[in-house]
Amino acid sequence: MDNKNLILAFALSMFVLMGWGWMFPQQEVMQPVSQEAVTPPTDAEHSTTPETADTEPANATVQKSTNSKEVLATNTVAEFGNDVLALKINARGWLTEATLLQHQEALDNPEKIKLLMNDEFHQAYINSGVLTQKLVEPFKLVSLQENNGQTVVQLEGKLKDGYVWQRTYTLTQGSYVLSTQDRIKGGAGLKLYLQVVEKNPVEPATKNYNEHDGPIGLFDGDLTEVTYDELDETGEKKFSSVGGWTGMMTRYFMSAVYGMNQEEHYRYYFKGDGRAYQAGLIHDGVMENGDMVFENNIFIGPKSIPALEPLGVGLERAVDFGWFTVIAKPLHEVMLWLHQYIPNYGVIIILMVLALKALLFIPTQSGYRSMANMRKLQPEMAKLKDRHGDDRQKMGQEVMALYKKNKVNPLGGCLPILAQMPVFFALYKVLLISIELRQAPFYGWIHDLSVQDPYFILPVLMGISMFIQMQLNPAPTDPIQAKVMKFLPLFMTAMFLFFPAGLVLYWVTNNILSIIQQRLVMKSMNVD
Repeated sequence: MDNKNLILAFALSMFVLMGWGWMFPQQEVMQPVSQEAVTPPTDAEHSTTPETADTEPANATVQKSTNSKEVLATNTVAEFGNDVLALKINARGWLTEATLLQHQEALDNPEKIKLLMNDEFHQAYINSGVLTQKLVEPFKLVSLQENNGQTVVQLEGKLKDGYVWQRTYTLTQGSYVLSTQDRIKGGAGLKLYLQVVEKNPVEPATKNYNEHDGPIGLFDGDLTEVTYDELDETGEKKFSSVGGWTGMMTRYFMSAVYGMNQEEHYRYYFKGDGRAYQAGLIHDGVMENGDMVFENNIFIGPKSIPALEPLGVGLERAVDFGWFTVIAKPLHEVMLWLHQYIPNYGVIIILMVLALKALLFIPTQSGYRSMANMRKLQPEMAKLKDRHGDDRQKMGQEVMALYKKNKVNPLGGCLPILAQMPVFFALYKVLLISIELRQAPFYGWIHDLSVQDPYFILPVLMGISMFIQMQLNPAPTDPIQAKVMKFLPLFMTAMFLFFPAGLVLYWVTNNILSIIQQRLVMKSMNVD
C-alpha cells in the first residue's frame, strides 16, 4: 500500500499540472431554434463579404446614392468619448474604433488598448442594419452635444425605400456602456440587427489552451461560448432568449450588445466563414406613431466584475471561473475586498495562503501525522523487503498487516494534496482571468503577477521547496519509484516556468508553510 500511496500522490501531482484544461472545458449550452424563428442578416446585408468596401481605407469616398446602390462609405463622421472611452463612427453608422483610455497594451508599451480597430489585416467593429433594407444615403452628423457629463450624438441616413433612419448614441462620463436608439421613420414592421464583427482574428501569443477567445453569449441564463473553429464548420448557430446579451471577448476585455429591455424576447446568432465572424441580435422593436424604435446598449470595456454586475444583465458571467466557481468567486471577492486595505496583490495572495492553511489545518495535520507514522515504519518496511524479495503478493500482505498492527492509514498522506487541489484550480482560474491582476506588480523583479516570472526565480524556489518536502515524506521502497520521485521536482519546476507569477507565488508560499507544519508534526512525534 505504500507503493500505491506514492503512485497516487504522483498521479495527483500530474493532475494538478495538466488537468485544469480537462477540468475547465469550453462551456457551451446550446438552445437551437428553428430556421424560421431567426433570420440573421445575409452576407450582403451585414457587409462582411470580401466584395464590400468595409475593408477600404478610412478616407474612402462616399458612393452616390441610388435606389439600388448601397452606401459603402467608410469615412469617419463623428469622434467622441469620455474619460474611459474614445470612439469613432463612420458614414455607415458603424463603430469602427474604440480605445480604452485607462488600459495600456503592456507595461513597456504605453499604447492604449483598442477593442475596435481597422488594421490592415485585422478589423473589429460593431455595425447594424435594417433587414430587407439598404442604406442608400450615408449617415450625416446632425448634432454632437456634451452636457452634464453626458455626450449625445445624433446621426441621420436614408434607406432604399425612402425611410429616414435616425440614430442617437448616448455616452455618460465614466461609463463603458454606449446607449443607442434607432428610429426608422414610417418603417412599421421593420427589424434591426446589431452585431459585433471580428475579421481575421489574431490569437494572442499568451493565450492559454483552456482560455476562450471569441463569440460568447448569455441566453436564458445559460452561458454559451463558441469557438472560431466551430463556426468554420457549422457556418452559424442560432438562439432565442428573453433578455441576454452576445459579443466577442478576450481574456480581459469584451465588446457586447444587448437590448435595453431585458424582459423582451430577442433572437441571437453567431456566424463565421473562416474570415469574418459575427455575434449579433435581431430586435423586433416597438412602434411609436408609425415609426419603429429600437433601444439597445453596447458595452466596450474590461471584464471587471465590479463594473459589470451593476448593469444588471449578467455581463459579469463572461468572467467564467469554470467548474470551481463556488470556490473561485469567493476567493476573487475576498481578494478585491482586501485590496481596499492592501494595495499589493502579491501580499494579498500570501495572506490568502495563510488563511487557507488555517482553514485546512485539520485535514492537513491529519495527513502529516499519517506520513510521520509511515516514516516511523520505514526500517520495518526495509526488513520486509529483504525478507520477501520479489514476492509482491506476499510483500503486499505483510505491508498491510504492518499498517493494521500500527493503525496507520496509507492513504492519509494524500489528504494534504486532495484538500488543496480544488483551491489550486480555483485560484489558478482567478489569477488567469481576473483583470485586476493584469499588470499588477509584486516586489522586486515581479512587475506583473498575471504572467510568468521573467527570470524564473519563483519556479526554481518552488522546485527547491518541493524537493525539501519530499525529503520529509516516507521514502518509497521500490527503487524505480524512488528514481521517478527524484525527478518530480524537476518536472514540476519545468511546468511552473510558464505559470502566472501570482500562482507560483501562491504555491511557493504554500510549500514553505507546509514544510514548517510538517516539520513541527514530525518533531512532536519524535520522527527524524
